[in-house]
Amino acid sequence: MREEVGVIGLGNMGFGIASNLLKAGFHVFVYDIRPEPMDKLKAKGAVAVSGVREMARSCPLVFSVLLDYKQNLDNLTGPDGLFEGMEEGGSVFVCSTLSPAQVRELAAFAQKRGIHLLDAPMSGGIQGAEAGTLSIMIGGDAKVLEKNRKAVEAIGSHIFHMGEVGAGESAKSINQMLVATHNVAAAEAMLMASKSGINLRQMYDIIQNSAGYSWMFEHRAMRMIERDFKSRGVLRILLKDTNIVMETAQSLGVVLPILGLVRQLFQAGVNAGLGDEDDSAIVKVLEKLSCYQLNENKKNI
Repeated sequence: MREEVGVIGLGNMGFGIASNLLKAGFHVFVYDIRPEPMDKLKAKGAVAVSGVREMARSCPLVFSVLLDYKQNLDNLTGPDGLFEGMEEGGSVFVCSTLSPAQVRELAAFAQKRGIHLLDAPMSGGIQGAEAGTLSIMIGGDAKVLEKNRKAVEAIGSHIFHMGEVGAGESAKSINQMLVATHNVAAAEAMLMASKSGINLRQMYDIIQNSAGYSWMFEHRAMRMIERDFKSRGVLRILLKDTNIVMETAQSLGVVLPILGLVRQLFQAGVNAGLGDEDDSAIVKVLEKLSCYQLNENKKNI
C-alpha cells in the first residue's frame, strides 16, 4: 500500500517537492490557493484537495512549504487548520524559512493536538527542488525524522539533523546571511567589471574558476548579465529572510554590520517595486546608486 503524504503550498519549491514525492511512489495530496499548480500535479497522479482539513484526514505526514509565518499559522492552526483534523501522532515538516521563535510557537500548537512538528527549512533553489537534491536542515525529534526519512530523502540529498525544534531555522538563517551577501557581492563585481570595460562573460568564467567563486555568483551573475529577472528566487522573500536573521541576531546580541547594509539594499529594491522580480534584480539597486547600467554594451543611464 502506498504511503500518503501531503504538500501545502505549491510555489517554486513546493511544486518540485510534490513532484519528487510522486516519483518516489508516495500517494501525494496537494493544496494551494491557486488551482493551476494543483491541476498540473493532478495530471501527474496527485490528489488535489479543497482545503487542509481534507488533507489532514488522509495524510499522517505533511510538508508545509508556505511563504511565511502568517501563512503557516493560518493553514496549520485554528478550527479549520491542519492540526485540528490530523490524527494524533501525525508529523508535520515546516519547510518555510521562519525565525526559531516562530517555529517553536507552531510546535507548541501542534503538541496540544498530539502532532509532531519539525522545522525543515531548505536550500538549493528551484533547481534543487526539481532535482530532489535539496539541503534540508531539520530541528525536532530525531525519531520522527527517522520514521519519515524515506519521504525526506525523496526531496533532499543532504539531510542534517540539527537538534531541537528551531535549530533547523537557526542553521538556515546563517545560510541566508551568505545567500544575501553573496548576491550583492556578485552584483557589485559585475557592475565593477562592466564599468572597467571587461567582457562580462569572460569575467564570469574567470570567477567561476577562481577563489572569488560562490554558488550564488554562479546562479545569479549570468542572470544579471543577460537581464533575465524572471522570478526564481523572489527578491522580497530574501528581504524577509534577512529581516529574520537581523531579528535573531538582535536577540542573541550578535553584531552583523555587513548584513545590515545588505538588508537595506534589499529593502530599497522592494521600495523600488522590484519585490516580485528575481533576487538577482538587486543589481538594479546598485545600478541606480552608480548611475550606470550593467550590460554587455556597457551603456550609461
